[in-house]
Amino acid sequence: MGGYGMRKQKSEGVLDDLKCTALLLEIDGIPIVLCDVEILMITTEIVAAVKDRLQQAYGIQPDMVTIATTHTHAGPEIRSDRLPMFDEESDDGFWRRYQDFLKEKIYATIVDCFETELKEVEAWYRTVKIEGLYGNRNGIGKPEDKDVTLILFKEEKDVLAAIVNIACHPTVLGAQNLQISSDLLGYISRGVKERLGVYPLMMQGASGDMSNRNYRQGHDAQELTRTGEGILAQLFASQELEPLSLSQPAVEPYHWETSYPVDKEALRSLQAQIRQQMEAEENYDKHKILLSSVYAIDLKLKKEEITANFDAAIIRLGDIELCKQPGELFSRFGMQIKAASKAKLPLIWGYADDYGGYLADAGEYGRTYESIMSPMPKGASEEITADLARLMAGETE
Repeated sequence: MGGYGMRKQKSEGVLDDLKCTALLLEIDGIPIVLCDVEILMITTEIVAAVKDRLQQAYGIQPDMVTIATTHTHAGPEIRSDRLPMFDEESDDGFWRRYQDFLKEKIYATIVDCFETELKEVEAWYRTVKIEGLYGNRNGIGKPEDKDVTLILFKEEKDVLAAIVNIACHPTVLGAQNLQISSDLLGYISRGVKERLGVYPLMMQGASGDMSNRNYRQGHDAQELTRTGEGILAQLFASQELEPLSLSQPAVEPYHWETSYPVDKEALRSLQAQIRQQMEAEENYDKHKILLSSVYAIDLKLKKEEITANFDAAIIRLGDIELCKQPGELFSRFGMQIKAASKAKLPLIWGYADDYGGYLADAGEYGRTYESIMSPMPKGASEEITADLARLMAGETE
């Protein structure tokens, strides 16, 4: 199971089934596919294979297809050959077989969209700020994006499709959980289905430092129900909707890449400090974070050099503008990018088309788990955010 470095056991059952959801929009004659998969992360190998088959079968351009994940920490582990945070020595080959399975499931889900008759719809939305259930997990009062957006595609009064955008780690179920689950975003998805009759596309936002850590009352299915129902109640407390005008899709790509040597002396010193903290730490959540940090450093120490890639894009759809990116953006960076947009509804879509790791504040490097786990060097988050904000605003260099 993926998502917790200290969890070595295999799954013991299924709490809820994992889904793949796809939405095909055709706007001014141009098709665009949005797809989410309820797993921890996606790899470029999976994405490229699916996009290539779709282009051959339906002529859709690869940049008009996005395949993202909800980032559940209660699903099968997915790995990538090029990322520094995976232990190749423990590989039993399962993730490669599961990767092939995913390629077929994702492709088949999207094909269903192309083989189904399209219906003319109108787009509507509302955004609700969620209170008292989740926030910045590194401290109450730190920057946090608690906006949840619901987009509906309606044929007269009938809802034919929906999107939910939320920035929150699906880590309600803790590391001791050994049941497969889509966790928080899957729970919300099923709740929307009960209320509207359709499974929504779940679009994870800038959730790098967002979770229910400072609000949780447990780590089990009961807490998942409490948190999920609380979010759904606030999201559906009002039925008010605003209209959205959509226009022909336009995609502007972004690429960032760097390589840097691993400072092993500094990492070993940091690891020793963390181990000292672990000996005195009795709080479960804090001890879990420290243990994960030790694990992350162990994996980095096996490398001599780290290469970090970051491929993102701005998708313009008229009133909707999406910044799709592969990383775990800290929420303040996501809000900075959204604020730069001139669109009525700017959104961040994370874990998209790849996994790019955490984008943490430069000031927190070496102090937080996210900065230790990240393949990005210090300062990269601010640089990438500034670039994406300029791109979102339509500015050129």
